[in-house]
Amino acid sequence: MSQHFEWLLISWSLLASCWWGIALWLVTRERRKTRSRKTGGIDVAWLNRPSLSIFKPVPSLQGGPPSSQLVGALESFVSQLTADAEMLLGIEVNEAAVWEPVIGKWRQTFPKARLNVVIAPRPAQFHSPKVSWFHHLARHAEGDVWLWSDADIVAPAGSLDAMRREFSESNAGMLTCPYVVRDVGSAPMMLEALFANMEFYPGVLFCRQRGPVRFGLGPAMMFSAARFRERADWEKLGARMADDNALGRALAPVKISETTVATFPSESTWQDGIEHYVRWQKTVRWCQPSGFAGLIIIQPMLGWLTAVLLHPMNAVAWLGLVATGEVEVLTAATLFWLIGCELRSWWGISLWSVLLRPLTWVACWMPWPVVFRSQKRKWWSLYRSVPLEGEI
Repeated sequence: MSQHFEWLLISWSLLASCWWGIALWLVTRERRKTRSRKTGGIDVAWLNRPSLSIFKPVPSLQGGPPSSQLVGALESFVSQLTADAEMLLGIEVNEAAVWEPVIGKWRQTFPKARLNVVIAPRPAQFHSPKVSWFHHLARHAEGDVWLWSDADIVAPAGSLDAMRREFSESNAGMLTCPYVVRDVGSAPMMLEALFANMEFYPGVLFCRQRGPVRFGLGPAMMFSAARFRERADWEKLGARMADDNALGRALAPVKISETTVATFPSESTWQDGIEHYVRWQKTVRWCQPSGFAGLIIIQPMLGWLTAVLLHPMNAVAWLGLVATGEVEVLTAATLFWLIGCELRSWWGISLWSVLLRPLTWVACWMPWPVVFRSQKRKWWSLYRSVPLEGEI
């Protein structure tokens, strides 16, 4: 291996390390800001604020009971409802009985909460089940401001009022929240946590530093109902894989919120985990191809893997591979600690760093589809999909 190639790879790794340093700084600063807000308190009450409707379609339980995590996530919103904020809970008619005890407990515990339970057959106007549910729930929404949020999102205490104040003062077309993973129950769930905590979260914080953006993030998107009716198109949203990205473009400019929400992984097998990870990466590739191409800067493992394959007896190649992997693993461990997420599988992180992450970046440029099992569809592009075999 030539010295020029060696120095190119070393420079590549140093450049990537600079980004990981920035990522650690961004997350550390965000952690301190969050603690400061909790300690100092925020006056979030103001007069004549617009009313709020929170859209919460519940995913199919597939014959089982609602998990404690899902119930807890929904309750984090129910507990924050006020007289001028309602939550529209969309439940499939064949699962209504399973949810009755949970809803009954919420009504007893939070008697002042405006909880509007909408029971209906699973809407299927569009390819996207979530957008189909949003479309159905919109008929019942009374708020001037809408908040679309996935069911598996946990909202920190006081965050709804804080988001409403932030949106009101921003003059933005949409407010959207970054998210992290703090609870990992099994090794396959680590892939979702690695993507969210190490690849996604620092990048979103960096985008927030630069000002308004032109995308939305599915965990929480707050916007004016009037602006939505004026600018958004249900048909386009429902036919697209990344509806949050499309909605952000339609309602831009978008402000990334100071509030960080949390989610929990649900993958029980490595196949599910890998399919989910690849779908995330490919979605970014389809939505932001130039930005995804720029991620080559923080993919020095591709260079070291090539060097090892071409020069398997070269000590520098192996040393660079190991050192670069160690930097990424240690960065992941530190970010997880800062976010408050327990590491479950060290060997899984190593395989992610050395093989899965760089090879997925390459694979995302190939004309291969991704699987979206909750939608029962296989997507070839943002707008082209077919039903999964056996799921028609």
